[in-house]
Parts: sequence; C-alpha cells; structure tokens
Amino acid sequence: MRVGRKILLALPALALLQLLWAVPAAHAHGGIDAGQNPFTAWNWNPLPTLLILIAAYVYLNGLSNWERPSHPISRWQKASFFTGLFLIFIALQSPLDNLSEHMLSFHQLQHFLLRMLAPMLVLLGAPLTPMLRGLPSWALQGIVRPTVRNPLARATYEKLTNPVVSVGIFMGVLYLWQLPGGFNLALRNEFIHALMHMTMMSSGFIFYWAVIDPKPRHSRIHYGVRVLYLGLIVLPNTLLGAVITFTKTIIYTGYLDVTQPFDMSVLTDQQIGGLVLWVPGDMMSILVAGIVMIMWYEREEAANNAKQPV
Repeated sequence: MRVGRKILLALPALALLQLLWAVPAAHAHGGIDAGQNPFTAWNWNPLPTLLILIAAYVYLNGLSNWERPSHPISRWQKASFFTGLFLIFIALQSPLDNLSEHMLSFHQLQHFLLRMLAPMLVLLGAPLTPMLRGLPSWALQGIVRPTVRNPLARATYEKLTNPVVSVGIFMGVLYLWQLPGGFNLALRNEFIHALMHMTMMSSGFIFYWAVIDPKPRHSRIHYGVRVLYLGLIVLPNTLLGAVITFTKTIIYTGYLDVTQPFDMSVLTDQQIGGLVLWVPGDMMSILVAGIVMIMWYEREEAANNAKQPV
C-alpha cells in the first residue's frame, strides 16, 4: 500500500512534465533549408533542456535527502537514469529532431529513443523514491497528495497498470501514429507533432512501468508473464516494420513536400525507416526480456537464501 501511494504521488509531477514537454516541441522548429548542414540544425528552444535538468536535480536532491536508504541506488542505476535523460535530450534537442521532419529513417530513430530506449533506462534507475524525496514540500502537499486521495486518480492508475491495457496502449499508440493520415498531419502541424512525441514517450513509460520494477515497487505481473508480453509485441512490431519496408509506393507523402538533406530518394528513406522500426524494436524487446529474466533469477535467489537457516 505504501509503495502504491508513492507511485500515485509521482503521477501529477510526471503528467506535468509530459504536458510541458509538448510546448517547446510546438515551437522553434526551423527545419532544414537547402544547402544547410543538417548536423548543425539544433532545436535551440531551451525548455526541453531545462525540464531535463529539473528532473536530474530532483533525482539528485532526493538521493542527498535519503540518509539511510532501505534500498540504496547503485552506481549503474544512477548511470542508467541519467543516460535515459540524455537520450531524451538527443531526441528532442539535437539535429535528430529537425532531421526527423525531413526523413522517415531519422523520425523512426527518434521514436525508438523516446518510446523504447529512454523510458527503459530511466525506470531502471529506480527513480520513484528519489524523485518523491527530491520534490519541494509545496509540490507534495499542495499538488501530489490531493491527487493521491482522489478516487478517480486511483482508478486511472489501476487501469493504466493493468498488463493488458498497458500493452494495448503501447502498441496502439505506435499503430495510430504510423497510419499515413496521422503521421502526415504531424509533419505539417507542429502541435500534432508534439502530441505524437508526448503520447509515444508516455506509452513507453506506461509499458515499462509494468515490466521493470526496481525497489521499492513490485509489479503485479509475474516475471514469466512479463517475458511473454515482451515476446508478444514482437509480432505486431515486425508486421508493421515489414509493411513499411516492402511497400513500393510512398506511404508518408508529407516527406515529398520538404527538403531532402541527403542524396536519397523518399522511397529508399522509407524502406530504411521501416527497418529502423522493425529490427531495433524487435531486438529491444528481446533484450528487455533477458533483463527481466535476470531480475527474475535474482529475486528467486534472494528468496531462497532468505528461507535457508542461518
């Protein structure tokens, strides 16, 4: 129950962070002009970097305020958390952000970072307790705690952490934004583009929240079921990637209206984009399944050692 309350305490802060992240993405996208070096076309809006730095500060502040931790955060967990934040920075602020508006291959790489890799690394950093301990008291007392006591917030959390729902959201959001209509609209409308990124990153956190459970949280899903779910998402990801890769016509016509920064046809770029969605996505699922199996083994070993007489 105490862990569940901590999780609910973190929801408002996470929701606010996600909402604010959509704002800078809807501005300061200058794109890439003909003749411009695509690797110098950074997104210079400072808000994403500011939010990342705030998240890093809250995490470090929580660690410093945690004098006698019941479950110490290891060096590799800290490294994982900050690597995840760095990948979010790369996805939203580096030239990758502007390149994604001109080439599908870079767009799929950006989505891979935001949807799969960064959420996993951040959650492997066991951020729950440090982030809560690092928040200012006014945020905990005035915003977070009232939300925890809200029955609707509790019911929403229970629904989102249901394994069937979390997997459905994870794959449903992917398929929704890979449909030509929504994808092409996002290329032409900056607010829709920001919404795409926000929902993709949120779906990644929701999915991996049920899969990765560093202390003090314990997921309700058995480790074997988690491995099964990770295996099940490979098939729809493979299907979608294969369709994009082997289609001989231009699916995402929005790329026909923008400058191509490299000497590559839109169709070739589309095929590479399908492969980026397909291969790294499948490999990531297999990698995380391996991590879950290691966690499963370590948990079983710890339980067996606890049962043995001294």
